[in-house]
Amino acid sequence: MLTKEHVVEEFRKQSICEAVMRVAARKGLKGVTVQDIADEAGLAKGTIYLYFQSREEIIDRTLDNATESLLSRLAAACQSCRGFREVLEQRVRTQLQYFEENRDFFRVYLAMSEPFGERRLKKHPTYQAYLAQLEGHVRDAFARGEIRAANVERLAIAIASVVRDIMLHRMIEREPPPLEDDVRFAVDFIMRGIGTR
Repeated sequence: MLTKEHVVEEFRKQSICEAVMRVAARKGLKGVTVQDIADEAGLAKGTIYLYFQSREEIIDRTLDNATESLLSRLAAACQSCRGFREVLEQRVRTQLQYFEENRDFFRVYLAMSEPFGERRLKKHPTYQAYLAQLEGHVRDAFARGEIRAANVERLAIAIASVVRDIMLHRMIEREPPPLEDDVRFAVDFIMRGIGTR
């Protein structure tokens, strides 16, 4: 049974993580300080240290929470899919919707893809879990003969990159196309490159 103290602690940690997202969206991940987080969360800097030992721990927890939420949505979206094309459609749609609903997280995700953040992203366990989930779908599709033989890891990275770049353009365009148009474009583009039919 959860105690009131535990519930309050988890709520406070979540509000601190949400503050990290907002600050990182404005300043970039490298520029975020504990003082910035405290100011954004409406807390004293010392209060932050009651819940987290370091800036790095706060950022890791923030990224873990957001990525785990995305992974759960992706897994649920693909449960009843038949065939790789349908899996791909559901994953692209779900990811674009998630990033549109969580634009601050997408900005942090992008910051991790920058030259210095790239090393951090590659080592991040939830990002690795995201790629592993995608690699599993790719392996299954290859086994069923739906796609051509390719390096599974590279293919997963390429698919992730296509979706990331489409989302980036959705964020910077004044009037992006309907989401379904981008889903169709991404799926058609990917399937033309790897499909067997």
